[in-house]
Amino acid sequence: MNFKAVFAGAFLMVAACATPAAAWTQIGVREVRDRTDRDTIMVNGPRQFERIKLCVYRTPVHFIDVDVYFRNGGHQDVSVRSRINPGECTRVIDLEGDDRNITRVSMLYEETSFRRRTATVRLFAE
Repeated sequence: MNFKAVFAGAFLMVAACATPAAAWTQIGVREVRDRTDRDTIMVNGPRQFERIKLCVYRTPVHFIDVDVYFRNGGHQDVSVRSRINPGECTRVIDLEGDDRNITRVSMLYEETSFRRRTATVRLFAE
């Protein structure tokens, strides 16, 4: 058996598996407060995406509703209704239609720490 061929095949398999995770791009970030509130993450530039996810850092956040607004004036309402712990992300949210040009994402949430702390929410898209 040719060692180089086996090594090259294994490398290609690892590279193929790593590609989808590497495709996610951070397109916004927001510090959220220790209460029920609505905040907006603004997205810069004309960039098109197929799906998004929100990831939480430092303290848990209970997302209630997410609205995605597009450059063409349309928007997509997404019912999230789940608590996301630090280091975790929401489910992948597929955007309706073809690649969509996002201008902003509005979140209705409740930051759920017991102390007056803030959480960081990062918006990723691909």
